Amino acid sequence: MALLRRLTALGAIAAAYSLVEARSYRLARRVVRVQAPIDRLTILHVSDTHLTGPDSPLVPFLERLPELVGTTPDLVVVTGDLIENNRGIEPVVASLSRLEAQVGRYYVLGSHDYFQSENPHFLKYLTGDRKIPVSTPADTAELESGLRDKGWISAMNQTHHLDTSLGRIRIAGVADPYMNWHETAHIHRAPGDVLALGLMHAPDVVSECILNGFDVAFAGHTHGGQVRIPPIGSIVTNSDLPAGLAYGLNRVGAGWLHVSPGLGTSHYSPIRFCCPPEATLLELVGSASR
Repeated sequence: MALLRRLTALGAIAAAYSLVEARSYRLARRVVRVQAPIDRLTILHVSDTHLTGPDSPLVPFLERLPELVGTTPDLVVVTGDLIENNRGIEPVVASLSRLEAQVGRYYVLGSHDYFQSENPHFLKYLTGDRKIPVSTPADTAELESGLRDKGWISAMNQTHHLDTSLGRIRIAGVADPYMNWHETAHIHRAPGDVLALGLMHAPDVVSECILNGFDVAFAGHTHGGQVRIPPIGSIVTNSDLPAGLAYGLNRVGAGWLHVSPGLGTSHYSPIRFCCPPEATLLELVGSASR
C-alpha cells in the first residue's frame, strides 16, 4: 500500500508538472554549420502555436518574442498549425506581424489551419492516431489574407528566390504532407543558389529536400512528441520518421532537419513533459566564415 501511495503521488506530481511545462515558453538558440558559401544567416523558426483566441496564455509570449530575439533576424519561417479555431486567427496574425525580418517572412500551413479542433482527442499524442477527425472547416482564407496583408509570403508548393547580399537563396515549401496535399516537383537546387531552405509542416518529406541538395529543412507538427521520457525520448511523434528525427536539430545526409517542438498544444491535450514549448533562433554559419 505504501508503494502504491508513493506511485500515485508521483503520478499526480508528474501530471501537474506537465500542465505547467506546457506554458513554460522559451526562445532557444542553435548554431547550424552548413557547407554553403555564406558567412552567417539568422532564421527565427516558429511553429504549432495552436491559438484558441486572444486570451490564450501564449499571446503575451508571442508579443514579447521580438524583444527576446533582440536584433532583427534575416528570415522568419512559420511551419503551420497556427490556430485551433477561428477565434485564433486575429491574435495569431497580430502576434506574428510583430516579427520583423531583414529579408523575408514565409509560412506553410498545417491541418489545424484548415479544420477547427472540435472533437476531444485526449490521448492523440500518446496513441499515434494520425486520423484527421471530421470537423468544421476553419476560415483559412481569412487566415491567409491576414498574413499576406502583414507581408507574409506563402511557400506552399512554391519556390521563391531571394537576391541578398550573400547571394541567391532558394526557399521551397510544400503544403501539408500530413494531409497528402504536398507537391515536390519544384524541389530542386540550381547552380546559382548559395543556400537552399525547405519548409514543410509534417517533416515526413524531408528526404525530397536533402536528396536535392538543400542545406536545411524546417518542419513542425510533431510537437517534439510532447511527452519525452529520458533517456528514451519521444514516445509518439505522429510521423513516419524515426523518433530521433522528430525533435530539434538533426543531421540528415549532407543537410540538416530542424523540427520545432512548437509553442502550443491541442487544447484537448494541454500537456508537455520534458519537451518545453519553444521558438528557435537558428544561426547558420557557412564556409565563408571559417
